[in-house]
Amino acid sequence: MAPPAERRIAVTGGGTAGHILPAVEFLRVYRQEFGASGFFIGCAAGLETRLVPAQGERLELIPGFPWARQGLAGRLRAVMCLRAGVLAARRILRRERAQLVIGAGGYASFSTCMAAYTLRIPVVIHEANAELGLANRLISEVAALVCVGFAETAKRVRGAVAITGIPIGSITSSHARDTPPWRFLVLGGSEGSPVLNSAAPALFGELRRRGMAFTVRHISGFGDAAAIARAYAAAGVQAEVDPFVDNMAAVYDGATLAIASGGAFTAAELSAAAIPSFLVPLPGAANDHQRANAAACAARTGAAVVAESQWDRDGIATRIEAVLADPQELRMLREGAASWNNSDAALNVVRACERILQSREPAKRLTESPALSEPRR
Repeated sequence: MAPPAERRIAVTGGGTAGHILPAVEFLRVYRQEFGASGFFIGCAAGLETRLVPAQGERLELIPGFPWARQGLAGRLRAVMCLRAGVLAARRILRRERAQLVIGAGGYASFSTCMAAYTLRIPVVIHEANAELGLANRLISEVAALVCVGFAETAKRVRGAVAITGIPIGSITSSHARDTPPWRFLVLGGSEGSPVLNSAAPALFGELRRRGMAFTVRHISGFGDAAAIARAYAAAGVQAEVDPFVDNMAAVYDGATLAIASGGAFTAAELSAAAIPSFLVPLPGAANDHQRANAAACAARTGAAVVAESQWDRDGIATRIEAVLADPQELRMLREGAASWNNSDAALNVVRACERILQSREPAKRLTESPALSEPRR
């Protein structure tokens, strides 16, 4: 049975690309598979004001401020804004006659999902990280379904849960470079990694002193891109430094190896691009989720995990040298990275959502055809 002619979906996620881009992907796939219409609900304080319109999707804004990594004043401001955020989201959902809300985590997601719950609109949430974030942990108590990227996460969820993987959008396997000059990536996530922003130029300066030929693409996030670029120049390293890049597929293409923070979304994209990685979890990440992400990713792909306290410039440089001197090991690391398959993650989430919606259709409609989960082609 095809779904109703007009399926109306709201997606939401707040603050960082790891929350926003999966939500956008759910909306895109829902439209593609089931002809749904929909929109994104976010907050003006987050990256959604840049990323969502850039993806060609409609953005509706509600009041809201971040909670994670905020001081007392910031957290008080976030709490005081919650009621206004929920009320604003309720107005939007009622006006748009939304039938389902998919939340991907973050402060905007909490307000929107709570608004949906008070309106008796089904809520499905997706958690990409190995540890549930605060918003998703709270919303999981009222959600119709919790979708997770890792099996480890499912063990910590009460109620209905599905292991769906992590959406990766249009990222595909990159064209591997087997000879110098090598191409390295430094990826600190959309907010950036202070550890990588400060330590990476010296690491690649050491590799340059050892005679290695390469270039570096460094995504600095909130870090001072100009200062980081000067550090690379002082180390004699050819590096391109940007705060953020919209087209990550072009960044991944042809990369040899990445040094990245432990964001689940970044790790999943590196896997899709078949790029070996050193994962350096961001200190102070909420609930230490990046450390859990890095461990889970390493178990699946063979990625190296380097804690901040274990950062050893010379030791990491020696390890990189050894990998690039051994074509067979480099090939095996690429194969290990590619072995973690998330290609159907967004589709898995969308089909689970559709099963929930169609199970709630009037009984007469459900008895007309038992094929509840077939997408429209």
